[in-house]
Amino acid sequence: MNINLPSVGPALQGLKTEAESQKQSVESGFSRTFEKLLQDVNQQQLNAEAKQVEFLVTDNKDIHGTMLALEKADLSMRLMLQIRNKLVSAYEEVMRMQV
Repeated sequence: MNINLPSVGPALQGLKTEAESQKQSVESGFSRTFEKLLQDVNQQQLNAEAKQVEFLVTDNKDIHGTMLALEKADLSMRLMLQIRNKLVSAYEEVMRMQV
């Protein structure tokens, strides 16, 4: 008795490429989001520095605006560092998993 079964190789290959493209899509979306976060934090830092220089150099002594900009930049940096720490922790946890 001779049974000819169709090859499942091409079907599995199609699934593999689809999964890889979804993975790349998620990775690029994640990297864009993280890059935007870094740009926003950088902009906050630059704004705070500009407010400091303005406070020191000009006659406009806006201490409240300067302090708000500094605190905003500080909070943004702390949040970004916490997100980075959580990502590193999650990465280390995944690397410890056995497959």
